[in-house]
Amino acid sequence: MTRLPLTGARLAFAALMLIVVGGCVGLDVARIPPVDTVGTQPIPGKVVWHDLLTEDPAAARRFYGELFGWTFRDVGLGGGQNYTLIEHDGHVIGGMVVARRVNRNVNVSRWIPVLSVPDMDAAMATVQAAGGTVYHPPLDIPQRGIVAVVADPQGAVLTLIEPHGGDPVDRPAQPGDWLWNEIWSSEPDATLAFYRALVPDYDVAHLGGADSDYRYLSAGGAPRVGILLKPVDRIADTWVAYVRVADPATTAAAAEALGGEILLPPQDNPRGGKVAILNDPSGAGFLIQSWEPAAEHAAIR
Repeated sequence: MTRLPLTGARLAFAALMLIVVGGCVGLDVARIPPVDTVGTQPIPGKVVWHDLLTEDPAAARRFYGELFGWTFRDVGLGGGQNYTLIEHDGHVIGGMVVARRVNRNVNVSRWIPVLSVPDMDAAMATVQAAGGTVYHPPLDIPQRGIVAVVADPQGAVLTLIEPHGGDPVDRPAQPGDWLWNEIWSSEPDATLAFYRALVPDYDVAHLGGADSDYRYLSAGGAPRVGILLKPVDRIADTWVAYVRVADPATTAAAAEALGGEILLPPQDNPRGGKVAILNDPSGAGFLIQSWEPAAEHAAIR
């Protein structure tokens, strides 16, 4: 298994990633479009976006476009830098940043989640007190919110946002949409405690009953993030993201034909549906899953 992801909102997240990845010289923050969140409320604890750092944007466009029907729209930010919006069925679901210039000796391709928090100052204090890492300190993007890139105390990387307005509303995940997010941790209890301190609104539940070792965090009336012991010791602690598909076997075969890699062939998921782990052509990892939620789990996103 070569790589797993360090695993919505709009262009603001990408602007921060461009600053972190490529430097801020010539970047015109005023070009960042505002988010259409009129009438919405913040949802602290929700993963509101996913950014793809990729070594090969052309291959990524072809791979995800043919696999999931995603489309791509470039937005110029000045200084010769672009950000690519990823759209599916009329919804903006993520963004893409070219990462070739980050480190010529290391492939950094990966998916990074963006998590809504209620207060960035408090979040920074929590990260630092718990022994996490601040890769980029808070940056205020007026059109969207205050954003920062961090790692939790076990090393899982994510972007935080305190929105100035609301967050994107919940909607049922359709095939080709993001379905779910998990944290694969070497210390699930410590990870659970950290994220509950980061987002005080989180409630904890067990999927499959109190004796289950699969716990998840809920906020805003819906399950948001699963936490479990990482299944492979030699991988780093990481966030992982799932895309809903109708048939993981068919999708996995198509991914391989498009230049991706099957890390875990499709198999039954004890928590429902069938699941597979894939790498895209640049090595960014993600999961695919079929999902027909039972009534008690219908709100999982």
